[in-house]
Parts: sequence; structure tokens; C-alpha cells
Amino acid sequence: MQNKTIRLLLLLTLFLSAVNGHAQELIPPTHPAISYQGRVDSSNPDVVRFDWPGVSIGCRFTGERIGLRMEGGERNHFNLFIDGELVSVFSAPRDTTLFFQPSTPGKSHELLLTKRTEADMGMTLFMGFIPAEKGEILPSLRQSERKIEFIGNSITCGYGTEGSNRDERFRPETENNYKSYAAILARAFNAEAHYIAHSGKGMVRNYGDEKPVSDPQETMLGRYDYTLDNDPSLQWDFSRWKADCVVINLGTNDFSTMPHPNRDSFLNAYKQIISKVRSSYGDVPIFCVVGPMINEPCFTYVKELTSYYRNEANDGQVYFAGLPDNLLNDRGDLGSDWHPSYIGQLKIASQLLVPIATKMEWHFHTDEIFP
Repeated sequence: MQNKTIRLLLLLTLFLSAVNGHAQELIPPTHPAISYQGRVDSSNPDVVRFDWPGVSIGCRFTGERIGLRMEGGERNHFNLFIDGELVSVFSAPRDTTLFFQPSTPGKSHELLLTKRTEADMGMTLFMGFIPAEKGEILPSLRQSERKIEFIGNSITCGYGTEGSNRDERFRPETENNYKSYAAILARAFNAEAHYIAHSGKGMVRNYGDEKPVSDPQETMLGRYDYTLDNDPSLQWDFSRWKADCVVINLGTNDFSTMPHPNRDSFLNAYKQIISKVRSSYGDVPIFCVVGPMINEPCFTYVKELTSYYRNEANDGQVYFAGLPDNLLNDRGDLGSDWHPSYIGQLKIASQLLVPIATKMEWHFHTDEIFP
């Protein structure tokens, strides 16, 4: 895995540390200066929990360094950005305190922590920040009035984006949601994003299931309402965050292996998830993406679905977005287990950028997609 130079300051410690003989103050995770993007459980003021991919934590800080206390298990991995620069890729197997310093001096610094990995890698517990002596935690200056929800599978998770080639087997270290087409699009539009995605999950049938229809609670349709992907007991409160548009990229796992679900089973499940979106967010645009890792019959079924909404359900806000199965070449565009590499994810984002921008009437920047 190729990373930028890591500027991890001092040591990983298992407990809160002291600097220059002075105990440092732990700023709790529910402090008003700390912001979150993605679904999190903040019911405990001392520990914020999350497991969906791409959940991020942001703040601004003053002082020569910043500490954070968290626990993510051995398989979760995280990106840490300071002033827009990736300074560390790390894991926190136990209750761990880490200290980082910015590479350039300044009165204040922007911090962004993103979860690279998905829920199968475990739960993350965030306990708060530790400012330097005389340092402060301040609200982030990063602002966006746009919000996008992505509902998807491994492609949306960023599975294998940092794998060196298509034949390399997946490892948690090679998953990076930040390099998924979804996160790339969110940055291009300067939008907040929620990534409701899980590798191997389908709309009605999960990858490799021996039956044409999987247990509904194990599909993305069943998990869509969860605050935490792997905890069905805690339902998400949709009033906390309202998407301006929704991008659904499901169907790859339904039809990748036999037996396929029949047309009606697939479309009925798709209609149910669209109904959930409508009841939660109202008449927002919904982009139904197919590909690039699947073709027929998924293309035809989703085209039928969008035609149904337009011509029969009197809903002109459901759009088809087809990605051709020859969009990615077999070598440079593929990472682990034949999934899109970062280059492949950039190509996917490039195909979706203009349709979304046109329907949403959003300006965008293409520095990352077309450097």
C-alpha cells in the first residue's frame, strides 16, 4: 500500500499520557466543536461509536500538536489529514492515544479523520481529542450546504482500491473509502456524504448465496435503517441529516453468481428502498447506478425501474446511470480481487459527475478527477 510520508509524532500509548509533567485534558467526543459526517451513535457522551465506511471526524485545533483517543480493533484503518495533507494512515487495535503534529506552523489547523474500512472490520470507539498545553479545539471552518447519500456495496466501500493488481487478495489495509468514486464525487461537489455500503451485499441477494433471495435483514435493503451496520437494535433517526440527492449502486452482488433473483424480486426490493428514501428525504433526485462490474440482466431491470417511476408512478426524479462493463481495463484500473483501483474509481466518478451536476445544478471542481 502506497502512503504519503507519515508524520506521526511521539508514540502510540495505551493510556492518556502526560507531557512536560502536566496532565492533558481529554475533550469529550460530543463537544460542540467536533463535527461528524456519517452515521454515528452519540448516545454515550463519553464514547461515540461508528462502523460504516467513510465516517469522518473534523475539528480545528491550536497548539503544536493534537492527540486523539480511540479504539478500532486490529482490522480497521484510518486516514488522518491536517490542513488537507495526509499525515498518517493508522490503526488503533486497543484503547489508544496517538499524537500528531502539523507539518507547517500556523495559528490554527484543520483536522480530518476518515474511516477507510467498512463494518466487517469491526466497531470504532472514539473518546475525544487531547489538545497541546494551552491549545484549543475549535469548530472546523470546512463548510458545505450540499449533502449526498450513497447506498452501495464493495465498490462504494472502496474495497481493494489500494491493491497493486487484480490478482492480489483483499486485505483491510488495501480498502480506502476515501478513494472510492463516492468520496471522490463528494469532494468534487464539496458535499457532505453518508456511505451506507457493505461489501458482498445486494438489493435482494448477497454475493454467493445458494438461494435466489437472501435473508432480507442481511441485504442492503434490511440494513439501510441501521445507525450501525452490524447492530440492528439501533435505528437511524433520519431527521438528523437530510440528503439533497441519493446515489444507489446495487445489483452487482445480486447477479454476479447463480442463482439470480427473478425480475420481480429484485425490482420489488429496489422499490422498497426508494420508498424508504422518499419517506426520509422527500422528492430528492435518486440516481440508480448500474456497473461497471455487472451488466445484464441488471441493466435492463434498472432501466425498467426508472421508466416505471417516470411513466407510471409520476416520479420524474428517479434517474438511470449506466456504467459500461468495458469502462475499466483489466490491468491498471483494477485493484484487489478485480475491484476498481483508485484509477478505476476516478473513471467511475468521471462518468457520474456530469449527470449529477446537471440534475442538481451544482458547480463542481475536477482537480482530482482530471488533474
